[in-house]
Amino acid sequence: MKALNPLSLSAVFGSALLLNAVLSFPALAGLLEKGRTNGLIAGIANEQPYAFIGTDGKATGANVEVLQAILTPLGITRIETPITDFGSLVPGLAAGRFDLIGAGLFINPARSKVIGYSNPVTRSGGAFIVKAGNPLKLHSLKDVAASGKARLATQPGSNQVQEAKDSGIASKNVILFDKDTEALAALEADRVDVVYFPDAEIISLVKKANSKTIERALPFDQIPDAQGKPTWNYHAYGLPKNDPEFTLAFNEQLAKLRASGELLKILHKYGYTENELPDAGITAAQRCNP
Repeated sequence: MKALNPLSLSAVFGSALLLNAVLSFPALAGLLEKGRTNGLIAGIANEQPYAFIGTDGKATGANVEVLQAILTPLGITRIETPITDFGSLVPGLAAGRFDLIGAGLFINPARSKVIGYSNPVTRSGGAFIVKAGNPLKLHSLKDVAASGKARLATQPGSNQVQEAKDSGIASKNVILFDKDTEALAALEADRVDVVYFPDAEIISLVKKANSKTIERALPFDQIPDAQGKPTWNYHAYGLPKNDPEFTLAFNEQLAKLRASGELLKILHKYGYTENELPDAGITAAQRCNP
């Protein structure tokens, strides 16, 4: 699940934005009680395979189905899913416009200063889409940085922006698009040279495009950690910071869903495999305090 979709924390959360968001975070009544009585509002960004509007006009996707499977046993059966830009999701939750974020949202320490998280649902690495034949031979972020001219497309407010910066890619060569489909269209129009998103999203984009003019760049070298091992990003649901009872109940139900095999069964429908399941012992707290 991706990264989840909306607000513009693209400057990786300027200090003023973080401070304002934290100060404005409303004191919420318990979401368990609210959800059972009135239902909950889960912001999404209309991106496959995480959470999107299907041909029937209803919200669907891996995150939506898993969310329903978590909340229903808790007595919460009504879930509204308003669509917003990915960059607006975190600010929307912080401002109380949503009760939680139902899109594919990476856990990272910067965001954890503003919102809470569920424990990880899936893990993912990065992936590239390039022109057919990969003319610039781009197989990693380091390749993009070394070229000096390759233009990389990704999404504002996403982990990919910071990863590109940390890999030495010049800011002028990082082109931001609110929607992944817009980034792909820019590649097809030769306005960028590579599209960088989480692997699940890249797989979905390539499948949906069904075009011989683009391809997934394989092999792809994941960003290494301090020990030289591939790093993973972890998708979770964005939750309010000040409702520990709801967070505990949510995580307990998520653990039951995984233990029963139902979590993987749901994810399989959207192209996920067992490889995309994080180790069971990894928690949001660990990822927010590395």
